Amino acid sequence: MPGTLLGGRYRIIGLLGRGGMGEVYRATDLTLGQSVALKFLPEEASRNQRLLERFHGEVRVARLVSHPNVCRVYDIGEIEGAPFISMEYVDGEDLSSLLTRIGRLPADKALETSRKLCAGLAAAHDRGVIHRDLKPQNIMINKRGEVVIMDFGLAAIADQLSGAEVRNGTPAYMAPEQLKGANVTARSDIYALGLVLYELFTGKRPYEATSVQQLLDLQESAHLHNMTTLAADIDPGVEKTIRRCLDPDPERRPATPLAVAAALPGGDPLAAALAAGETPSPEMVAAAGKVEGMQRKWAILCLGLTVAFMLAQIPVRARRTAMYQVPLENSPDVLAHISRGVAADFGYTRKPADSALSMQHRTDLVNYLGSLPGRGDWARWYTAEAPVISVYRESPAPLDATPYGVVTSNNPPPLTTGMVSVVLDGHGHLLEFSGVPYAAGSPGVGPEAVFRLAGFDIARFTETTPQQLPVRPFDMWRAWTGPHPVLPDTDVQVEAASWKGQISRVRVSLRKTPASPKADVASGTAASGNGGGTNAGALIGRLMEAVGTFFVVLLAMRADLRGAWRIGVATFLLSALDWLGRMHPIASDAMVDQVFSSGADWLLRSTALFLIYMALEPAVRARWPHSIVTWNRVLSGRWNDPQVASDVLIGAAVGSGMIGLLKGVSFLSGWASNPVNLDTAISFGEGFLSWVGGHAANVYSGISSGLLIFLTIFGLRAILRRDLAAALCAAVVFTAIQGEVHFTPERAPLVAVYLIIYGLLMFILLRNGLVATIAALFFANSSRTVLLGGNWTSWYVPAGLASLVLLLAIAVWAFRSALGGRELIGDDV
Repeated sequence: MPGTLLGGRYRIIGLLGRGGMGEVYRATDLTLGQSVALKFLPEEASRNQRLLERFHGEVRVARLVSHPNVCRVYDIGEIEGAPFISMEYVDGEDLSSLLTRIGRLPADKALETSRKLCAGLAAAHDRGVIHRDLKPQNIMINKRGEVVIMDFGLAAIADQLSGAEVRNGTPAYMAPEQLKGANVTARSDIYALGLVLYELFTGKRPYEATSVQQLLDLQESAHLHNMTTLAADIDPGVEKTIRRCLDPDPERRPATPLAVAAALPGGDPLAAALAAGETPSPEMVAAAGKVEGMQRKWAILCLGLTVAFMLAQIPVRARRTAMYQVPLENSPDVLAHISRGVAADFGYTRKPADSALSMQHRTDLVNYLGSLPGRGDWARWYTAEAPVISVYRESPAPLDATPYGVVTSNNPPPLTTGMVSVVLDGHGHLLEFSGVPYAAGSPGVGPEAVFRLAGFDIARFTETTPQQLPVRPFDMWRAWTGPHPVLPDTDVQVEAASWKGQISRVRVSLRKTPASPKADVASGTAASGNGGGTNAGALIGRLMEAVGTFFVVLLAMRADLRGAWRIGVATFLLSALDWLGRMHPIASDAMVDQVFSSGADWLLRSTALFLIYMALEPAVRARWPHSIVTWNRVLSGRWNDPQVASDVLIGAAVGSGMIGLLKGVSFLSGWASNPVNLDTAISFGEGFLSWVGGHAANVYSGISSGLLIFLTIFGLRAILRRDLAAALCAAVVFTAIQGEVHFTPERAPLVAVYLIIYGLLMFILLRNGLVATIAALFFANSSRTVLLGGNWTSWYVPAGLASLVLLLAIAVWAFRSALGGRELIGDDV
């Protein structure tokens, strides 16, 4: 009776209703001071111990569901032998009563209600709770118009109770497999959802039958009245979605309630998934979002910016980059021929079995010239001392560069008799020589030959004390010093060592005159790092990789395994192409070992990225699914999707714009007064394989760096709890790890530029997602391969033109595909 106090806690206000599943009362929870609903089970259930145990288990799970569109279960108890549950009190009207009163909901209100039903049902399914008796009587519309699904956990025992009232009205909302007594699954709830939605939009049940068998026959025939004949304002997409829900075969129904929400017109399935607290599947992510591409005006703007920035970088680089100050007429093949001549002049006349050559920037020379007083006459200085070098190696045996087949200055080790290393500048002048003499020696070579090959007049030099101790045995060690014929305040030191008359070591270096306050030295080699620091850095890097891999494995749950495999395979193939562009082929069994060793390295890289993706992708899908919509489309093979092309086009504009901004500021600021050469990839000009492998490496770098940025933002977000704060902090982190900002005298403008660049990259990542970020990184990195300066007759120009054509072709393809089949000229241009 109203006013009764139950268990010293609940004050009964009144009876709300009774049915086959017992009686429901409204009460006041005196402990919490709020209204609740108390549902008492029927007497039959209270006497069945097995049903009571199942009831407790179902309610225990159901109380875990917390969602605005699900009635919350609070507690379970027993009073005088009568089991009951306390749950949220919903003040409103059930959907069955509402439809009986008004007929049907307007189409827009029905769509809104449908999405809320899907969100609530999805939240329950995500916890493993199946309703089993979803029907209009179990759906409430509260006073605020919100949809609330009732009685989760109770329907599990309804089909095991007897009595006419228990199943009264229920079979009309059961799936065929449920009517047959087969297993009830989440897709059975999907069928019931389809029945409810049909009635929601039309005001009528889809099937009217006088018996269970007749109802089952109608369901299996799937013969439905056309919904638009019952309500003309129904969107055809709604009817298509409902018909899929009502498919007799459970496997052909939508897999989840969120898939139903995704199929409804005008909805945002990802928003629905996030609202339901569910992680959308990769297929749902790929299906979300727009498909029509970019508006013409924005596509034209992005293409125009990409072309403008790419072309504008050419004259800026021509002014900024050291290698563009003078024409470099000697191609790698010519420099290799000159190097072979140097070796022969020094007594190494036997024909080599193998040789290799690589081109490098002469970084130490650029740094040295920048330290000279006054504004430099760069064209004249670089005509005298070329800003690039060739490193040539030859051997009487194959150059077996174990383990990866990449020949360097010290790999393979120079231990074989007759092995030679020659370093020339881009003009063909000798800078360094190292050789392993023959056992018998050779006719003596005088210092005149050394000076002739280095391009200096020995008459202007005086003999001095040698400084650089040769690493090989010698019986002659001499040095000469003289003024540089072109560079101001600069002396040249030439050192040579020989054994039994055969030259074993030559080194040409530049140094400031003794009167200068500073004695900067420039040798012929590229800048080298501190060995101890390099080893320590490598050790720390390996340690971080090991720790990171451990946590990655721990995080790899609910991942997109198919996408991770595709990422791993793509990384493996890109790494293989990168290796093909750098390795030195040899006709030896060792080549097989190199392939296997390199393959292990590719496998390690692909496995690392596989694990990172496995750990990162579910978190991105749960937090920022909109940022990987086009990424999932790429993984599913939809390369020509207009939205994919739109993101590529945006990334192209941003990537080229970021580098254009950096180059523009460097051109205008004081720290660019000395042409430097760290922003060009000269190795791309060494040959076709080097060019292909280098671009494959850029693609890999774009993918891995994009995922790294994602991972960084997620880690920072876990600490800072804000997306914007995490993005800004990530921009600071990536700026701080740029080595250039730590060694530039005028640091402030460069730091500001990098902060803008990385801040823009973070914004693109959050706004347009992973595909745009990868495209931006690829275009930013590949702009270094456009080897075009003031003189277009140099040997590297064809490779630079090929890179420019490649980047512009990608941008044009993205532009055309982003239009989505629309004509170029239209009303919105």
